Amino acid sequence: MNKKRVLSVLAAITVLVIAVTALVACDHYKWNSVGAGDSSAAVVSNGGYYVEQGKYVYFINGYVGDGAANEWGTPYKQSIMRAEKNADGSVNNDTATVVVPKSIYNTSVNGGFAVFGEWIYYATPNSDKDKSGTASTTNTDFMRTRTDGAITQKIATINTRTSEYLFTPTRVLYRTDTSTVYYIDFSGMPTNRSVNNGKDAVHGTLISNATSIAWGYDVQWNPQAGAVASDYIFFTESLTGDDSYKFYNNLCAIKYDGTDKRVLATYNSYFGEGDSEESTPDKVYNFTVQKVAFNADDTATLYYTKKINSTTNADKGLYSNVFSLKDGFSATAEKQVSATAVTTFYPLGGDKGVFATQNSAVYYVNGNTNFSEQSKVIGADKKATVLYVEEVSDGVYVYYKDSTGTALYRIKVALAADGKVTALKNEETVVATGVKTDWLNPEFCGGAFYYFDTEDYNYVHRVNLSAFDGNSDKGTLIGKMTEEDAKAKEEAEKNKA
Repeated sequence: MNKKRVLSVLAAITVLVIAVTALVACDHYKWNSVGAGDSSAAVVSNGGYYVEQGKYVYFINGYVGDGAANEWGTPYKQSIMRAEKNADGSVNNDTATVVVPKSIYNTSVNGGFAVFGEWIYYATPNSDKDKSGTASTTNTDFMRTRTDGAITQKIATINTRTSEYLFTPTRVLYRTDTSTVYYIDFSGMPTNRSVNNGKDAVHGTLISNATSIAWGYDVQWNPQAGAVASDYIFFTESLTGDDSYKFYNNLCAIKYDGTDKRVLATYNSYFGEGDSEESTPDKVYNFTVQKVAFNADDTATLYYTKKINSTTNADKGLYSNVFSLKDGFSATAEKQVSATAVTTFYPLGGDKGVFATQNSAVYYVNGNTNFSEQSKVIGADKKATVLYVEEVSDGVYVYYKDSTGTALYRIKVALAADGKVTALKNEETVVATGVKTDWLNPEFCGGAFYYFDTEDYNYVHRVNLSAFDGNSDKGTLIGKMTEEDAKAKEEAEKNKA
């Protein structure tokens, strides 16, 4: 073999070694594929710890909290599992398998994960070590994994584990206070390989000078739906520059991708002919966005409180107003839900009113009989927090927790247009003990209740509400325990016997 041939062979081998080394170096997230998901199907219940997509369910397999081992491939408890649904909507545990072997955690009670198309989006503690070898205890990684588990990408790292965040089909939005919303746009990232450094993700600011913000997920997200109301973030914007001294602010909306910013209401939105800031100061408002409820793909109900620039009677109450993709938003179409500026309430959407808390009791409030005995739903002794409202043919079931937060109750009532409440069924205890409510809220999906059971090693349990007969029910475990927890449970049951 001549010298040139030898050099060519060596060069080829060198290139091959470099290529293989680079491939291995990039493959931080090697994981066996669990098979294709159902990426074209609608997604139900994004933003918590249980999500349905077509014939599959995705859920956080148990609760550990912060500080758990989080090297890729190590977590089992608090990882994301995928399983198939049975024909009756229950979970087929025999098919449950880990699809995201990372610990899913953020301290925000509004965190959770989301599924859009063929990707699962989640927040996970970053434990990278600094130059001194000390692992981070404060950073969070935003990541996504394909629904078959074959490709995983780190989108970005932020230096907090307490931020509020929202996943969208092309961006992660997050905030650490009520004035600024930041974005990380991952639409330019490759989709055919794993990425560990957030390459091609773009960072920026979506909203600044905000004084209140409301966002959320569709109850059901359909990939074929196109633009939907939940694409929008609602906020109030303080004045800057020469107008910064003025009392009023702007009520606004903006699409998550930064387009279509709208001023929904401002200083003159309630003026009639001849009105002005000087002549009618009681029509100039300072808004605070409280909540948003997404009623359908094309509409959202915005809840906000208003104040006027006055030293007396400044609070003007709680209002609801429907934002429509087609018709927009009309300030004068608002409805006063309550003359009192309540901030703790469960929204019913549209013009249906709210379940509002006052002096520890819960009332049905819809602009008429406010906070009277006739409108009381749950007495003050429970110190109840409403978690979910289910409409049925003759009324509504109201699901709630009490001050201890370890049980789930429900009552059935009929709601009249004048605000009066008629009891149809007395309080029932759905789950007597063990409901974890100090992290992500329990899930209500497809006629079932999902919760972390603190008395069963903090794994997710499912209660079939459609078949609930009034007797307390712990439900059934979904997912799979670690070997350690399974052995401990078996030993405990032996000792109990």
